Amino acid sequence: MKRLMFLLASAIAIPAFSFVATPKPGDRIGVLRMGARFEYRSERIVAATVQNDLRDELQDLGFNAFDAGVTYDQLMRSGPPNDADYYVEVLSGDAAGRPVGGVGAGIGNVAVEVGVVVSHVAAQVRLYDARTLNAVDTYDLEKSSTAVLPTGIGIAGRSLWAAVVLPFVQYGQYRVAAHEVAHQAALRIGGR
Repeated sequence: MKRLMFLLASAIAIPAFSFVATPKPGDRIGVLRMGARFEYRSERIVAATVQNDLRDELQDLGFNAFDAGVTYDQLMRSGPPNDADYYVEVLSGDAAGRPVGGVGAGIGNVAVEVGVVVSHVAAQVRLYDARTLNAVDTYDLEKSSTAVLPTGIGIAGRSLWAAVVLPFVQYGQYRVAAHEVAHQAALRIGGR
């Protein structure tokens, strides 16, 4: 009988102690700002896109998500205010992209180069309990995006020749991949 009572008590106690609260629609979630200073424009674009899109994606899932206006380090120094139930931090926003192939064609005085551009975005997203600032969960997310895009334009005349590289096309690819990372993060936070 004592063994049965011990087993019954263990069966109830162990799951009760391992219970971790997860956000529910309506909860207030503060999206923390990234503390890192990014050297490359592509990294800044990815970081800003993930932060902004994550907030929008969480709002679409029914959460009261907002820009916390501080980094995790600033939040730790000042202590948690009572304006959130959870905080979300995007720890990295690494981005890499490159053309893997291309072809150029010219007609008359105009030439266009078209290439296959592969962009890869990776980010680690952490979810914190706002009362204790303890990590509730961590998500390692990544997304690759491949597209055929114009990568350069050339114009020639009798005495003038000019070529323009189009790097903003790659930045658009970064945004597409970063948006998908934010979408994945929101779904994981929402338990979907």
